[in-house]
Amino acid sequence: MGEGAGVFSIDPAVLLLQIVGFVILYLLLRRFLFGPLLGVMDQREKEIEEGLERGEQAERRLGRIDEERRQVLGEAREEGREHVRQSVREGEQARERMLKDAREDVQQLHERARESLKLEREEAMLELRQQVVDLALLAARQAVLGRLDEDQHRRAIDDFIADLEKQP
Repeated sequence: MGEGAGVFSIDPAVLLLQIVGFVILYLLLRRFLFGPLLGVMDQREKEIEEGLERGEQAERRLGRIDEERRQVLGEAREEGREHVRQSVREGEQARERMLKDAREDVQQLHERARESLKLEREEAMLELRQQVVDLALLAARQAVLGRLDEDQHRRAIDDFIADLEKQP
């Protein structure tokens, strides 16, 4: 066991040399590595904080812009609704004008039809009078030319009516 203990034995000079080397290494690392590294980390922390602040400002600006967008959309919707209402009103007015014009046209057509029927009726009456006059003249001629009994008289009238029906 004596030999194994020598391997794990602590030599005070080596220990002191290792402590001094560690302290020198620590001071060198602190001076040349940790100092600049901490400076870079502090700078990065400041940049991150500034970035977060800019992000918050942008978020507030975005909130204002979003509110403005909503307001503009609301106004645009209301304006669109008003345009639709106006178009509906104009459409209804146009429909009323068209109905009024159509009613007037129908009224005029009825008036023309009545006048046309009246003229046709008068023409038919004149034609009927003419035919009655012709019939009376024919009957008078036959009566003058020869005496007709009642049967002959009826036959003459029936023949005359049949001739009238054949005419266009």
